Amino acid sequence: MVKKIYLDEGHGESKDSGAVNAKEGLMEAKLNLQLSNYVIACLKANYTGFEINRTRSDRTFASLGARAAKANKWGADVFVSIHVNAGGGTGFESFIYNKTTSSKTKQLQTCINDKAMAKAKKYGLGAHGNQPYKSGNLSVLRNTNMPACLTEICYIDSKDCELLKNNAFLKDMAEAYAEGVADFLNLEKKCDISKPEPKKETAPKVSAPTKVPAKSNDKAIGTVKVKVNDLYYYDKADWNAKAGKAQKGDVFTVVDKIKVNTAYMYKLISGTYITAYEGYVQFKDK
Repeated sequence: MVKKIYLDEGHGESKDSGAVNAKEGLMEAKLNLQLSNYVIACLKANYTGFEINRTRSDRTFASLGARAAKANKWGADVFVSIHVNAGGGTGFESFIYNKTTSSKTKQLQTCINDKAMAKAKKYGLGAHGNQPYKSGNLSVLRNTNMPACLTEICYIDSKDCELLKNNAFLKDMAEAYAEGVADFLNLEKKCDISKPEPKKETAPKVSAPTKVPAKSNDKAIGTVKVKVNDLYYYDKADWNAKAGKAQKGDVFTVVDKIKVNTAYMYKLISGTYITAYEGYVQFKDK
């Protein structure tokens, strides 16, 4: 069954800018929209079996009641409201309705928080008040019929503002939201769908040991760059012969391209193999 994900981009600059840090050129409404766009991009690139609806995709504004009503009418399976905090604090936190008894709602918050806090840690960001699990009587949480969570990425008017100017941070946190929602809904990863190319067809890490030495007559035909994390590589031309994992950005020398079942693999100069699927790797001629 296709799952329905509703994203609520807080505020809307045509009428409500949200929190603003004029000195740093930061506006919450714009940041919320940017984060939402990154969440959608991540979901579409990595998962299947879902539809997305949203409050806005531009500067427009919708009332709090209209946001919840739109999600309810659409029959969303999950509702995530995206915000930036203000008030001089620091750290990430998320909210669920303070009178909820729904175990699913609490599970959604846990899935998002686990991913978000792991990403935030990379940037030295912790939880606001050392506790990211918050609850409140917030309109969009109170009036939605499905599991709902409101995120506050960090503070626009404190030292956190430096992170909000860092596009890598915004993308990582949006990825965390996407992964949290995907875990909650048990979405299938795109790389898990194709039988010829099992879960995350992966290429070898530079540091990974190789089991098969290169043949002396192997000549390079180009290079391949890994586009995703945790991509399997194989010790022979067999989708079941997983030998390890490569990471996004790894580059390897290619000596051949061969067909395995109904898909293709690149043979690497190390003697190992990776998928040739363009969604996971980028080939460059020598």
